[in-house]
Amino acid sequence: MQYQEITGFVESSHVSTDLSLSLASSENKSNERNRKGRKKKSMKMENDEWKCSTSLVLCENPWKIRKVLTTSDTGGLSRLLLREYVGENFMLPVLDAHAHRKVISGTGSSVSVWDVDTMSMHNLILKRWPSLNSFVLVGKWNRDFVLRRALNTGDEIGLLWDSFKHCFLFSVLKRNH
Repeated sequence: MQYQEITGFVESSHVSTDLSLSLASSENKSNERNRKGRKKKSMKMENDEWKCSTSLVLCENPWKIRKVLTTSDTGGLSRLLLREYVGENFMLPVLDAHAHRKVISGTGSSVSVWDVDTMSMHNLILKRWPSLNSFVLVGKWNRDFVLRRALNTGDEIGLLWDSFKHCFLFSVLKRNH
């Protein structure tokens, strides 16, 4: 744009064409330098585009079922009370048809629970409690989890379904100190 303005000035003042040629020559050199600069810059950008990160980032929390334990969960009743929404959306859909019917009927169905923190397998009974509009994990909940893991009211636990092992995974996510 600067060259055009200068060229306009040159033509209007009737200065010799040598000056015009000199300006045109310097513009060509300038364009050539810019092209080389852009080429180097674009090569650098291409190299940067292929760099990749080796850090692992989890996009979402894998623990689909999270619960802060209440007094009734850690007391002598030996049951983990789960909301209806949790049972219907995260537990029932992973069970086979026979187990699903047993849970809904209130009889209950045995489910395996792998404690990922201690690498130990446990069996609990999943039941639906229609009177409370909830689900419960009963059986040896108190012995295998509350006492063995020293769980207290206010601790946060997590459960999720492992489709490869066909069991629920359990972990203590946060201790209430």
